[in-house]
Amino acid sequence: MPVTDASAPSIADRPLQSGVSKRLARFSSRMELLFERERDQLPLWLPVGFGLGIAAWFVLPDSRAWTAFLLAAAAAVAGFLALAGGTRWGRALAIFSLAAMIGCGHVWLRSQSVAEPTLKRARMAEFEARVASFQRLPAKEAVRLVVEPVDATDLPPKLRINVPQDKADSRLQPGARIRLKAWLMPPAPMAVPGAYDFARVAWFQGIGGTGRALGEVQILSTEGKQGWSARISMWRQRLADHVGGKLEGGEGGIAVALATGDQGAIPEEDAEAMRRSGLAHLLSVSGLHLTAAVGAVMLPSLPVTSRFG
Repeated sequence: MPVTDASAPSIADRPLQSGVSKRLARFSSRMELLFERERDQLPLWLPVGFGLGIAAWFVLPDSRAWTAFLLAAAAAVAGFLALAGGTRWGRALAIFSLAAMIGCGHVWLRSQSVAEPTLKRARMAEFEARVASFQRLPAKEAVRLVVEPVDATDLPPKLRINVPQDKADSRLQPGARIRLKAWLMPPAPMAVPGAYDFARVAWFQGIGGTGRALGEVQILSTEGKQGWSARISMWRQRLADHVGGKLEGGEGGIAVALATGDQGAIPEEDAEAMRRSGLAHLLSVSGLHLTAAVGAVMLPSLPVTSRFG
């Protein structure tokens, strides 16, 4: 008597398999029709996928979750290509998943490349440093320095220090070597969920701590080497000083912000009025872009004598 394999599909299973195949074929046809209609818009989804990967890195808690996201995206790429590689929708979704994987991997690599030690607790320190950048904060009656400590292995390689305006020597410029005493703190986290996260910004800028100078800032040398970032900082500050010298008060602070993105000269009352009116975004990068666009439109229309004096 012949032995039959109980696991082999029976004749009764064939209609079920045929029904599943038909439903999958109809689904694939509908997806293909949808993606065919939207074929001109498909490239616009590339930055969306890239941004999705970046957003996932910021939302997910740790490296294990990031690794899981990368593996899931890679599996999606392989799955779409294996199951529907011959269709437009399969290829499009595979490319979208690949963009998300690249976005997450890119921001992860970027965060590791700029990673620097940060302060773990508040402390007092006296040290020598080289001034990397200089910014006036007239509204706070202070000067903001980004300094690089010299021969101080117990400090992060870059700190942001506020110096009272009356303690700021005129020789305090990028490239100068100084000695100071300061109260240092770790970069402040966001005050409430969803608010501005300075700690994250400081991480990507390589700033490991903030603080305030105590007492006089001693200038040891003004002949230090200036890199491109220091020169750009000086040019930006000179432009801010020029604009601020032509306009006083809140008007000057707003004009400086529109020209350089520096909001340090805006009085708190004016800044609050801009926030309440919904115009605060004009004081940031978008305001700088707006100023550049207005200048590009207006400059060609000015007489030659007005443009070049």
